[in-house]
This record gives sequence, C-alpha cells and structure tokens, in this order.
Amino acid sequence: MDAADKGIIREYMKEFRQPMGEPVIIKVWLSTVAGDPTKGIATTFTWRLDADFVVVTAIQQKDMIYSGGIYQLGDIKVNTTRKLQPMDDAAGTVGDRLVWRGHEYRQIGNIDTSYVNEYVLYTYVFRRI
Repeated sequence: MDAADKGIIREYMKEFRQPMGEPVIIKVWLSTVAGDPTKGIATTFTWRLDADFVVVTAIQQKDMIYSGGIYQLGDIKVNTTRKLQPMDDAAGTVGDRLVWRGHEYRQIGNIDTSYVNEYVLYTYVFRRI
C-alpha cells in the first residue's frame, strides 16, 4: 500500500467518522465582570454554550487512592478531541465547564494528552458543582 492509497483511506475515514460518546454541553468561559460585595453586586460570568460528544467514565478506585486526595467519589473522567480552558486562580480564569445529564461539572486535576492516528485526545477529570 503506497502513500496515495493511505491518503484515500484517510479521507474516507474522515467522511464516515461518527461522533462517539454521550451528548453534553460545553460551557466555554468568555469573560468575568467583577462584582462589588459591599454593594451586594455579584460577580458575573459570560459563557458560550457548545454542543459536543464526549466519552464519560467514572474515576476508578485506584485513581482516587493514588491521587493524594485530589479525586473523590463521584468524579468523572472525560475523553474528548476538544481542548478546554482549565481553571486558574492565579490568572483569574474560571475555566470551561461541562453540563452532563442535567448537572454542571468543573475541571480538576491534570490534563492528559494522547494521540490516536492524527487526532489529539484530551482526558480531563471533572467534579460536580
């Protein structure tokens, strides 16, 4: 099989690629407007809602044990081809959120990156808020 054949197969695979996983809503963080607690004005966040498909699994018990207390019962592991913005207190970013089965989740822990063919696969851990 030469390079031309591999190119044709790769193009066919792109055409027939079906979304895998469960439907979710990704809440993409856009901006924050600081409130004034002395006047009773709350901080306001601006979000963009995007529909997507992700693979959701529960965190395994061994991952909870070896995480040093970072992961808890009820946390979920999410695999997606989409890079999400993490929460960063130092930079003042809230990070992107996930709405799955009617509940909102935020990112915790580290982001794992792996490569499958020409696709980048990101693995996140989310906690219900």
